Amino acid sequence: MGMKENFRDKSRDELTWNLTNLAGVKAQMSERERPEEKVENSWYQRSLGVIDITDGPIKWISILKRDRSKDSPPKWWVVMGIPFDGDGTTGQKISIKTVRKKAFPLFGKVVDVTWKGDDGVSGLINTLSQDTETKELSKKIGNLEIKSQSEGFQGWTLTSDKRFAPTSQDWEVIQSIANYILSAPRAF
Repeated sequence: MGMKENFRDKSRDELTWNLTNLAGVKAQMSERERPEEKVENSWYQRSLGVIDITDGPIKWISILKRDRSKDSPPKWWVVMGIPFDGDGTTGQKISIKTVRKKAFPLFGKVVDVTWKGDDGVSGLINTLSQDTETKELSKKIGNLEIKSQSEGFQGWTLTSDKRFAPTSQDWEVIQSIANYILSAPRAF
């Protein structure tokens, strides 16, 4: 166990610690092989496990990783699950993501963040594009993506394309995004 433990990716452990100690969230690492590990998981990624969240609209977080290859460094994704508590389905398909505008293309500082994609009748693109706290969060932690899920997991995912250590203020903004999703109009 000792040698294997030394080489194990500890991103899930670190995020759990950060959520608990920096953001004040009741978070706990769950057992492996949960169905949530498969949500948003593609063939080139592997799951590092799930973190259960006790309070709020986000009930779990899964961390996905693409290992280093000859031509690319390792990459992580943080997938946050927002379950749908109603009967039936979540409504229309939603798939939106941030577009970060930079002062100088590729390497410049991020100066503005907007959202694009298909939000159906929800109005999420307009709502999130006008929210200054959401813009600041995306500038800080990377691109964000919201998708509706209907296979296995019923609800929505909010995905960041980078690992991050959330503060309590960051977590409040993430919770407000989740609340925007849950309160948005849906077509049935």
